[in-house]
Amino acid sequence: MKNPTATLAVGAAAVTIALTAAAFWLSYEHLHDIAGGNGLSGARAWAWPATVDLFIVAGELLVLRASLRGAVDWWAYALAAVGSGGSIALNVFGVGDGAQPMEYVVAAVPPSAALVAFGALMRQVHDALHRIQAAAGPTLADAGADFERAAEQAVEVTDPDPRTTLILDLAPMVQPHPEMRAAASLPAHGAGAVAELPSADADAALLEAARKVNAAALAETGRPASLRLLQSELSIGQRRAQRIQAQLPRGA
Repeated sequence: MKNPTATLAVGAAAVTIALTAAAFWLSYEHLHDIAGGNGLSGARAWAWPATVDLFIVAGELLVLRASLRGAVDWWAYALAAVGSGGSIALNVFGVGDGAQPMEYVVAAVPPSAALVAFGALMRQVHDALHRIQAAAGPTLADAGADFERAAEQAVEVTDPDPRTTLILDLAPMVQPHPEMRAAASLPAHGAGAVAELPSADADAALLEAARKVNAAALAETGRPASLRLLQSELSIGQRRAQRIQAQLPRGA
């Protein structure tokens, strides 16, 4: 058994399309007659109604486009309103003076019906496109918004303590401390020998220099020296700067 909801939707769409076509045809024919009675003939008389009725089509399509983007396009509404108002007014005034009231009603019905029917048709198209988008999954714009929200949450939960925070340092690599370079350049004594590491006196001197840098940073900014500042001022690598930073006071 077919889905009754789908059957009703197809039936409503077919009726709406037929109504839209009939209403536009009646309105177009009347405007053509008005153009023919006011100095236009041949192709010009057939083209003139399009300068009015196509404003409705353009406006409705732009409204549909804006709705699918989650925006409001007032220019599109203005186009549809101008086209609809102009079509209704021209159909009614084209009847002429001294006509019976019902003649004005008959002239006003086709353009009014065309506006309502075309709006209903665009509504059905809008719902169908939304269902297709929902079935296809999130759009690229939705994925971008989700990524931005995830990035913001990651920043919010990041530990501010530089000793435990993962640091992505894109700055150019600084030259190692002269003593480290000297130690690395010592010749090895045997296959398993390891170059001599800096002495305890050198580490103490480096720590004392780091304390001065840290004190200056506290006095100037109220915050301890960062890893990058220690690396820059002491010409040391990141690992050694982390070890030294852990031994520095966190406050004045």
